[in-house]
Amino acid sequence: MVTPAAREIAPDRLVRPFWQRARYWLALAGFVIVGAVLVGTLSDHPGQPLDPASAHQDGSKALARLLADYGARVSTTTSLDTAMRGRTGPTSVVVTAPDDYSTDQLRGLVGVAARVVLVRPDTRAVAAAAPQITVKADAGFGSFPDCAEPGGAATGPIVLPGDARAYDPGRSGATSCFGGVLLVAPRLVVLGSAQALQNDHLAEPGLAALDINAITDSRRVASVVWLLPGGDTQGPGPASVWALFPDGAYRAFCWLIAVGGLIVLWRARRLGGVVTEALPVIVRSAELVEGHGRLYVRAGARDRAAAALRHATALRLAARLGLPRGAPAGQVAVAVAAVVGRTSAETAGILAGPPPVDDAGLMRLALDLDHLEAAASGATNEGTQL
Repeated sequence: MVTPAAREIAPDRLVRPFWQRARYWLALAGFVIVGAVLVGTLSDHPGQPLDPASAHQDGSKALARLLADYGARVSTTTSLDTAMRGRTGPTSVVVTAPDDYSTDQLRGLVGVAARVVLVRPDTRAVAAAAPQITVKADAGFGSFPDCAEPGGAATGPIVLPGDARAYDPGRSGATSCFGGVLLVAPRLVVLGSAQALQNDHLAEPGLAALDINAITDSRRVASVVWLLPGGDTQGPGPASVWALFPDGAYRAFCWLIAVGGLIVLWRARRLGGVVTEALPVIVRSAELVEGHGRLYVRAGARDRAAAALRHATALRLAARLGLPRGAPAGQVAVAVAAVVGRTSAETAGILAGPPPVDDAGLMRLALDLDHLEAAASGATNEGTQL
């Protein structure tokens, strides 16, 4: 009920506390949005490493353009099933990350594809494709072909990148070029360098010719499928959802969690004790009691409502009977029983019994408490008159 004496409060004073609480979170949200926009706008790394659509230093867009200029049709996929489906014709499947695939996946791809190019596979991956091929323990490769394979011999001297890895063909029948950096078999090619396919190394002597001859079988293959790692990889490690995000997304997410925790701790230290404020309107006591009762009904908190009724009744009875404030319910029950002529068990059941199980039980408890307090009040008044 609003009375003329109630002091009017300007709307801006009601809005200001909300703004003060929310401004830090709004500022943080704006900072994250602006940062995401800037990263998406200014980043020159739209794809993952060796992506034929990426112009970044570790992308392979330059090589894809060269292959297209030589008449090869380059298609990109992240699905192993797509790379394996219908690839019985003259098609090369370039596996940019063979280590991410399981042994069974690599064996299945090599078994159905006409030509598979594995880019810098590790010991397990190369053994899955050809068990006789192993990784050389020493870096005994050279810059000259030193092989009779037409594509390797036509490449001529090259400058090998720093990540070059050599392989031993064993009894696989593959031809070894450049000291094992390039192994060429009728349906399998092992290229021991991923940097040789990257944009920033493609201009080095001989690397472009090496890549084109290895991938297209000296320009005899006109279709190239570029297989990038996707969600179907089943390598030695468990599949992770972070494989779907760009590099560094996991670290950025961890940093955001850490910063958010620091902000929470910083804001929590500024919180003090509860401050009571005067209501802007005058509320009748009956309305306040009714509002609390409706909250109890909505929450189904019969136990709390019964405890509140019993506690208030016990306080009033203790004050009327001269007991100390805060006396336990059992002591109050014994004192009330002696006054009203009832047993201690009966009064204890009313003042400290189990909570009611339904609304009807709560109503009976309220009536019992009212009758008990009325009886105690009548008895003490009669005793005073006597």
